Amino acid sequence: MSNELGIDRSGNNNTWTVNNMTLAADQMLDTPTNNFCTINPLDVQTVGQLKEGNLYANSGPARCRGTMAVSSGKWYYELLMVYQHHSTVDVGIRGVGGYKISVDTGNDFVRMQQPYNSGISINVGGSVTGDLNNGVVQGGSGDGAPGSIIGVMWDMDAETITFKSNNSALDSALTDIDFSGVNNMETVAPYFIINGGRTAVANFGQDSSFAGLKTAQGNQDGNDIGDFYYTPPTDYLALCTSNLPDVDVTPSEHFNTITYSGDSTNRTLTGVGFTPSFTWIKSRSNGTNGSDHWLFDAVRGVNAFKGLCSNGTSVEGEAAATSVQENFGDISAFTSDGYSVYRSTADSSHQYEGVNNSGETYVAWNWKANGSGSSNTNGSITSTVSANVDAGFSIVSYTGVGGEPKTVAHGLGVSPEMVIIKKRNNSGSWIVWHKDLADNYAFEGLDTTGAAISGGSPISKYVDAVSSTLVTLGDASENNNSGDTFIMYCWASVDGYSKVGSYNGNANADGAFIYTGFRPAFVIIKPSSRGGHWMMANNKSNPYNVVDKVILANTSEAEYTDPAADCKKDFLSNGFKIYTADDNTNDDETYIYIAFAEVPFKFANAR
Repeated sequence: MSNELGIDRSGNNNTWTVNNMTLAADQMLDTPTNNFCTINPLDVQTVGQLKEGNLYANSGPARCRGTMAVSSGKWYYELLMVYQHHSTVDVGIRGVGGYKISVDTGNDFVRMQQPYNSGISINVGGSVTGDLNNGVVQGGSGDGAPGSIIGVMWDMDAETITFKSNNSALDSALTDIDFSGVNNMETVAPYFIINGGRTAVANFGQDSSFAGLKTAQGNQDGNDIGDFYYTPPTDYLALCTSNLPDVDVTPSEHFNTITYSGDSTNRTLTGVGFTPSFTWIKSRSNGTNGSDHWLFDAVRGVNAFKGLCSNGTSVEGEAAATSVQENFGDISAFTSDGYSVYRSTADSSHQYEGVNNSGETYVAWNWKANGSGSSNTNGSITSTVSANVDAGFSIVSYTGVGGEPKTVAHGLGVSPEMVIIKKRNNSGSWIVWHKDLADNYAFEGLDTTGAAISGGSPISKYVDAVSSTLVTLGDASENNNSGDTFIMYCWASVDGYSKVGSYNGNANADGAFIYTGFRPAFVIIKPSSRGGHWMMANNKSNPYNVVDKVILANTSEAEYTDPAADCKKDFLSNGFKIYTADDNTNDDETYIYIAFAEVPFKFANAR
C-alpha cells in the first residue's frame, strides 16, 4: 500500500507525485468509510503544538482528549514516550459526560462538583500514588523512559482498565482498576496531560511507526483493522468508526426541523419525514409586536386551540402576555409527513401572529412519540402516555392530586434525564428538571432567565426522583396541584441520536467543546447557576458553520445573530464547540443542555 500513495485508479491519469514524504510513516489507514481517533485540537485546556495529523503532542496541549468516545466495548491504544525532560506524562481515559451539579451553600447557587471530567490515568515516569483525587484515579510508574510504548486497554462493560509499558503490565496496583466510585465515566475518551518539556505520539491504530520514530509492526485488532506496534489483547479493538457500534436509531425518523414562510391560509406543512406527536413552532422573523412560541402535542389534541407558550405562564390556548385566546392560527392535524395549520378570523389588532401569518418565516421542531397515547395506571396517579421507547421520548398527561409525593408513569423503560412540566388549565410556571442538577433542584420557568432553584422539602419538591418506570412528584402547585391538569415531556439520551448533559464553560473566546457522539441538528443551552436565556440553535437556520443564529425559548423575540456573539458555535461531527466568553453559553460556570442529532458520529462528516 505504501507505494500506491497518490495513484489515480479512475483512468483519468491524475496520479500525483509524492514529494517530501516518508511513505511508511506519513500514509495513514484512514479512508472515507473508516476514520481513526486522533487528539482533539478543539478539546484541550491549553493550546500547544499538535502535528502529524494531531497524533504528535509537544509542549502545551494540557489535558487533551481524543476525538472518539465510547460507552460500551473493549478498546486499546498506544502512546510513545518521546521526550520527558523534567516532567512526566499522564495517559488514560476520561469522561466526556456532564457534571453532577451541587449546591454551594455559602453562595447559594448551583455549581459543578468536579474541576474537570473524571477519569483514570497513570502518571508515567513518576512514583506510584494510587490515590483518588477529585474523582480521578491517579497512579504512577517509573517505566516511562524515552522510547517506551504505553498501552492502554479498557473494558467499558466490565469496568476495568490495564496499563502496560512495552507490552508488560505496570505495577499491579494499576492493573484492572474498577471504574466504580469515579464520577461521569459513562462515556469516555482517550486522555493525556502533555505539558511543557514533554513530548509523546499517540497511535489509535493508524500508525505503529509513531510518525517514523519506530519501525512499524503492522499488528491488527480482532476485526483485522489497524496498525499497532503490539498486538491488542483478545477482543480489544482500535478506536475507529468501523469499530463503533451500529446505531439503533436513525435520527431523521424521530426528530426533524422544518422551516417555512407563512401565507395566512389553511395549508399542510411537509418535510418532517414522519408523523410528529410533538411540534414546537416559532416565528423566526416576527411582526412588529413579537410572536409567541407555540407547543402542540397529540396527547392534548389539536384543532381546538391547544397551544402552550414556552415564553409565558398562560393557560392552554392563550397568548403568553394576555388572557385572550389565540385565534390567529392553530394546528388542525398531525399528518404522515408534518402537520396542517389553519388561520381563523380575529381582530386585526391582535398582536400575536400564531403559526402561519403572511410575511413571517417560521421554524418548527418535531418529535415522534406514539400518537395520542393510552392510559397507564403504573403510578399512584393515572396518566395518559405516548412513548417512543427507541428514541427516549414520551408525552404524559395527568391530573394532579396534591399531598405527599406522588408517582406518574412515563413509559420510557429507562430513567428520564430531562423532564418538562406545564399546568394546562391554570396559569403557572414551566418546571424543567435535569439529571445534572442537584437533588430537588429545577428551573421554575422556560419563560424566565432564572437559575435553578431548590424545591424545598420533599413534599414540595418539583421532581423528587425518577426511575425506569416512574417520575415522583411533590405537591408543588406547578406540577401536582389537586384538580389541575398537566402535560409532561420526558427525554432520555440515546447513543447517536440524543444527549442530555452539562458542561463547564471556560470564559474564553476559545470556548468549551461538548462531545455528543453525533453531529447536532438542534441544541438548547441554559446556564444553571445564574440568570441566563434558554438558547436554541438548529441546523436549518444555520446550514453551515458558524452557528450564530439563535432563538430564545423564554421570549417572543425574533431569531437573531447577536453582535456580541453570545451564541457563536460550530456544529461538528462529534459535538459542538463554542466560540464566545458570553455568560449565556460559556462563562466560568456550569450549563445544562439537550441536543438532537442530524447524523450519528459513526457516519458523520464535518460541516
